[in-house]
Amino acid sequence: MNTPFQDPRANELLSRVSEDVSLLRQDIGQLFTHTAQHTLPESVRGIADSARTRLAAGKLYSAEQLRALRSQVKQPAVAWVGGAVVVGLIAAGIYLFCKGDCCGEEDEEDAV
Repeated sequence: MNTPFQDPRANELLSRVSEDVSLLRQDIGQLFTHTAQHTLPESVRGIADSARTRLAAGKLYSAEQLRALRSQVKQPAVAWVGGAVVVGLIAAGIYLFCKGDCCGEEDEEDAV
């Protein structure tokens, strides 16, 4: 009876496969070591540089926006007060107009 362990060809193939698996394990170990020591740190540096650049751009943008806001706030206080008074008068007029129209029509219908 021919079993794989007594067959010289099968023994040779089994030996080659075992050797290939051993080499593959070594290569995988070397790949993980190289990735952990070289590739990942370089990628992290790239990400950190990108983040640093974006933070600097955001800082410049926010500083620019604050300067623009500061220039708007430096307008005369009279303009701000005048604008608030105008908005208040418009709101009061709309309120009185709506209150006068709505209540007058309902009272007349209730009286009839």
